[in-house]
Amino acid sequence: MYARNELLCLGMLLVCTTAPVSALAAKCSGTNINNVVSWEPTEISKGTTLATLRATSVTVGDDPAAPYHLVSGECIGSFLTTAEGKTTGSGSCARRDKDGDVLNEDWVVTDGTGGKGTGKFVGGTGKFAKTSGSLQWEFTPLAGKTSAVKWSGNCQ
Repeated sequence: MYARNELLCLGMLLVCTTAPVSALAAKCSGTNINNVVSWEPTEISKGTTLATLRATSVTVGDDPAAPYHLVSGECIGSFLTTAEGKTTGSGSCARRDKDGDVLNEDWVVTDGTGGKGTGKFVGGTGKFAKTSGSLQWEFTPLAGKTSAVKWSGNCQ
C-alpha cells in the first residue's frame, strides 16, 4: 500500500513539476520527467497515511522554442490517503530556466487517486513575473523513482 501511495504522491508532486508557462496567452503542452528526492509517509491511524514529497523535475515542452522548454527545479507536496483508498494532495513547484528566471506553479490532485489533476501558474521572476494560466496533468510512473507527467493548458 505504501508503494502505491508513494507512486500516487510522486505523481502529484511531479505534476507540480509539470509545466511552466510562456509569456503570451496560448495553448501549451509538454512532459515533465521527475525524480523523487524524498518520500516520507506517516501512518496517522490504521489505513490513513499523510505523506510529504520532494522531487526534482525537467520540463520538456512540445514546442522546443517555448520559454518553459528545459526549465528545471523542485516541487514539494503533501498527500493524504484514507483507509478507503482515496488520495487528496496539493503542492508547489519552482523551476528555473537557463537565464535564471523562475516560474512558480501550484497543483492539486483532482481524481481521488493521485493520477490526474490541475495546476495553475502563479508568476515568478524575469520573463515569468506576470505568468498566469491553468493546466491539466496526468501522471505515469516509470522505472525506480522516476515518472512522467504529461500536461496541457493555457499559458499566459
